[in-house]
Amino acid sequence: MMGRARAGLLSVAVLPLGIGFTVQPNEPWVQAGPPSYARQVAPILRARCVECHGADTKEAGLDLSTYEAVMKGSEYGTVVEAGDAAGSLLVEMVTAGEMPQDADPLPAEEIALIRAWIEAGATNN
Repeated sequence: MMGRARAGLLSVAVLPLGIGFTVQPNEPWVQAGPPSYARQVAPILRARCVECHGADTKEAGLDLSTYEAVMKGSEYGTVVEAGDAAGSLLVEMVTAGEMPQDADPLPAEEIALIRAWIEAGATNN
């Protein structure tokens, strides 16, 4: 009888720990599975890039305001090579600090998220 009571007490004490480990932080770059374009990457692009590379501005012919426009690229060609972050001009420019111009560089977490999204296939998810 004592063994059952101890086991029951142990399960009640451990259960909240298990639940606590499943709670996700509110940071947009933290998520299980592949990064989401709509929930994670697009907000970064809107906040940091669209002022100069939007539907109305399109500096260098680059519009980063929609998934389709991102995948179309610029007047110089594609900026995202799905599955190849190292070969993607977008990653190269933000990693080197060349973009955004005249603004603070992207934080490492945002660059890592963009890189992970591209490596995962740059899907419209």
